[in-house]
Amino acid sequence: MTTLLRVDSSALSQGSHSKELADYFLSKWQSQHHDADIQTVDLAATPPPHMDQAMIGAMYTMPNERDEAQKSALTLSEQYVAQIRAADTLVLTSPMYNFAIPSTLKAYLDHILRVGETFQYGENGPEGLLKGKKAYVFIASGGDYTQPPMDALNFVKPYLKTALNFIGIEDITFIEAPGMGMGDDAVAQSIEAAKARIDSLL
Repeated sequence: MTTLLRVDSSALSQGSHSKELADYFLSKWQSQHHDADIQTVDLAATPPPHMDQAMIGAMYTMPNERDEAQKSALTLSEQYVAQIRAADTLVLTSPMYNFAIPSTLKAYLDHILRVGETFQYGENGPEGLLKGKKAYVFIASGGDYTQPPMDALNFVKPYLKTALNFIGIEDITFIEAPGMGMGDDAVAQSIEAAKARIDSLL
């Protein structure tokens, strides 16, 4: 059975363009994967805690040496790691907030980018441990940060590419919807183009 993990990070419960595109993608994808197991993490509905001293201390303590407080500090992280490790396909949605990803998504990534769990250091440097997975990343932004010179202000796509590559997920398809704050015509045109790209992919 194919397992897909969807992680949403928009603060909007309604009207999120990045989630709209993921919904459209999944409606097409599921028609090709009828028996798929789909899991969803909504970071706005249940925000993960940001990194703190207890988490850092627990992460850098050997598993067999952690006390009960350290194990408790890593409960959610262990859940997130198990989910993404079990997934064959990752669907990640992210709006652009002030040129970067939502803080909840950064917190989520802090929970899963863990040495010894999702990456390790070897003779040739860091090596991702979550190889062989496919990721689809849906990004929506108010302006158009996909072309020069404004692309220099886009820290969403390069950061997510770096983070996912670091844990071994290198097969990544980005679907971007720029111009969401540039009027109804621009929104409609951008969404239509993004959906056409999804159709071509599937």
